[in-house]
Amino acid sequence: MSQGIHPRVRYAVVMMVLCGTFLFATSVLYVPSALAGSTPAGQWVGEIKTPDGDKVDITLSLGKEGSTWTGTLEDPTMGETGVSNLKVTETRISFTFKPASAPFPLHFSGSYVAGDDRVTGTFSLHGNSRFVRFKRVPGSEVIAGVANAEPRIPARIRHDYKFGITGRVNYWMALHVTQDDVLTMNDLTRGTPNFDFSVKWFVMDGFNVFVRYYQGGFNYTDDPLKLEPFTGMGLNGESFLELNGLEIGVMGYLGNIMMPNSKFNPYLTGTLGQTSWSLAQNGRGSEPVADGLYPFEGDDMAVSFGIGTEYEITQKMALEFEWAWRYFMTEDDERWPNTEEVWSNTPAWSLSAGFTIGF
Repeated sequence: MSQGIHPRVRYAVVMMVLCGTFLFATSVLYVPSALAGSTPAGQWVGEIKTPDGDKVDITLSLGKEGSTWTGTLEDPTMGETGVSNLKVTETRISFTFKPASAPFPLHFSGSYVAGDDRVTGTFSLHGNSRFVRFKRVPGSEVIAGVANAEPRIPARIRHDYKFGITGRVNYWMALHVTQDDVLTMNDLTRGTPNFDFSVKWFVMDGFNVFVRYYQGGFNYTDDPLKLEPFTGMGLNGESFLELNGLEIGVMGYLGNIMMPNSKFNPYLTGTLGQTSWSLAQNGRGSEPVADGLYPFEGDDMAVSFGIGTEYEITQKMALEFEWAWRYFMTEDDERWPNTEEVWSNTPAWSLSAGFTIGF
């Protein structure tokens, strides 16, 4: 690249920052109900170890009628039993219960953290205690509303995990922007299948940040008339423009706004990264095409913006489909000054399909 910050680089950085800010703001402002309930009312599932060493799931159900809290506790061995002395505040929960098979009542004392939508505490009996962490049953959230109004049930949680991995296959379609019908080497490319792999961190249910590695590129036309101006440099029908890179990106999901009851979850996305590229003479990995002293290769910035959708298979698995515009800043007006007839930047359309698993 030429000295200083290229205007296109500045533009790409600004657009990436604006895209990320918009997507994050959308998730925070319009999808808060998907994050957590604002009261402990609802159903909770926790795992506890029995005296025999077995692990069993117990279900705690809490409800509120007027100013009175009610609750039940259920597990596979004792069935369902009501609780007594139930006390619920904004941060604390305690109650007593007595299974039919137990000679003495058990006591639970714990806390409710609204920000994490989490209940934790201990069951105790005669000095012995068992710690348990309860996880809310998706869809049982209750959002506190105006006094004497019916509580509002929020949209369901779509990503019941903090991290995810996604593998995708792509088809990069060559996008050619010509001036006065003059074809540069960038305008002789053909669409090619590629792939990418990403690791996602779900900052919240409707927003994630990801790091993605992609291995891609373009085949070249075999039309001898179009290739003729560049054959002296080594360009031919077997040439391949190799584009491999690492990028960081964001996704903002709109499903709980647009279609809260659907398994489809549309999103907007943007990325910023670096690509290592080479215009190989005879297929991927071969010697690069050269113009005088300078081979056509380098390490430069790349950006992309796109729209897509998830399709939920299970709570932790989803399909992903995306349509994106990619832009690789391969131009260098110092090494290859004739940007209108020989070599320039490389745009592309990208159609992707993939599979995500959360953990």
